[in-house]
Amino acid sequence: MKMVWLTRKKQMLVAAALCVSFVGAPMAQAPAEAAFTQQDLNDELMMAVGWMQNSAEYRELCYQAYNVALWQVKQAVAQHKQGAKPLAIVLDADETVLDNSAFEAGLIDTDSAYSTKTWNEWCAAGEALAMPGATDFLQAVDKLGVQIFYVTNRSMDTQYEGSARNMKQLGFPQIDKEHMVFKTTTSDKQPRYDAIEAKYDVVVYLGDNAGDLPLGTYHKKQTMRNAIIDANKDKFGMKYIALPNPSYGDWEPAQYNDGDGNYWALSPKQKREARKKALRTWVAPTEKKRMKAEATEHSLVDQVKAEEAAIEKAHGLPAGAIANDIHN
Repeated sequence: MKMVWLTRKKQMLVAAALCVSFVGAPMAQAPAEAAFTQQDLNDELMMAVGWMQNSAEYRELCYQAYNVALWQVKQAVAQHKQGAKPLAIVLDADETVLDNSAFEAGLIDTDSAYSTKTWNEWCAAGEALAMPGATDFLQAVDKLGVQIFYVTNRSMDTQYEGSARNMKQLGFPQIDKEHMVFKTTTSDKQPRYDAIEAKYDVVVYLGDNAGDLPLGTYHKKQTMRNAIIDANKDKFGMKYIALPNPSYGDWEPAQYNDGDGNYWALSPKQKREARKKALRTWVAPTEKKRMKAEATEHSLVDQVKAEEAAIEKAHGLPAGAIANDIHN
């Protein structure tokens, strides 16, 4: 072992690093970290989509939401006075009565991100399922003589025909251009809510996204969105009915810099980092100890490599000469 160039301190550092390498990984340089791809990001959908498609708990929440909404409608019908505005309900379509989880699942194991092109193809295919209890709920509301307005950000220009066919096949009532209030110029639904409320007494609003309710959360920061919801907490289960959707929504970009940054312009790796940074995290003391020891080992190895590089430079040796000499 040729360590004639090393000071006593440097010899000890190299010896310590050797111990680390023999106990753990070899001293050979670790392979470069693989790039984090869109496919890696898509794989993070697995738990959310699996829960929506397979869990009893998801079905429970859907039934609960529709039961509460129907109870409110029945109460309003019983108390409705002649000459008053006609009654209506307003609801979103996607993940409020239409189950699009198969579309999300189709992104897993691919390097494809959501796009207008693929969403147009999904809507045209008309293969969305009804969420558990949605058809029964909508038909019951229809039989009570209450108007149903599907206020959705599906496009009227490119997605109406496939959507209408899909919803009719699922048994949804009142499927026509008067009641299907699709997006035309803006994703902000408030103008459409205002137009409906001018003619109807809206009993309940249903949606999976805060923007599906007339609360003013459109393009708001995360802290403001949460504050608006908290300020209206007494109206949930009454005027406002929420459906579960952990796979996508306005909450996702609102996490990034509290809504100040352009989340959609980030790379897949940056999106993952933004998601992780937004989490509240608890780490067990034993895990903290392990992480600290691992960080110390890495620091020691890095220090040894720096010492070796300095010695090699000072003595005109090729890079890696000391490491090769030690391991040989």
